[in-house]
Amino acid sequence: MHWEKIILVDDDAVTSKVHKRLIDHIGYDGEVVVLPDGTKAMNYIQSHLTQPEFKKKRGSKDLVLLDLHMPGTNGWHFMQQFIKFDKKTKNKFRIVMVSSSIHPDDIEPIKLIPEIEEYIIKPLSVDRLKNLIYG
Repeated sequence: MHWEKIILVDDDAVTSKVHKRLIDHIGYDGEVVVLPDGTKAMNYIQSHLTQPEFKKKRGSKDLVLLDLHMPGTNGWHFMQQFIKFDKKTKNKFRIVMVSSSIHPDDIEPIKLIPEIEEYIIKPLSVDRLKNLIYG
């Protein structure tokens, strides 16, 4: 799978910078979009849904690495909005929830949301990112 874009959604600028560097280090040559919260991520996605080139691209997907705990619009609030999209739109994204939390109260509810394909504990390793990006 070749990702059209990788969208990093995390309120921690240092974490985003480290993840972006790791993505660059493993040779991903697509666009990496760094957004500080769920609101900006949702606005970004919604603004791209209306663009003609987004609608035309068949089979292309964006990988979204979504932090669970953020001030304001956190990962849960983002997902509450995301699941309202139609199936065709949702299929253009792969949502991976990332968090430093290992608490079952955070992990268990994620299993009930089919749009979240995976839950990964931060920080992401090179091997984990390679697997996410290149399969």
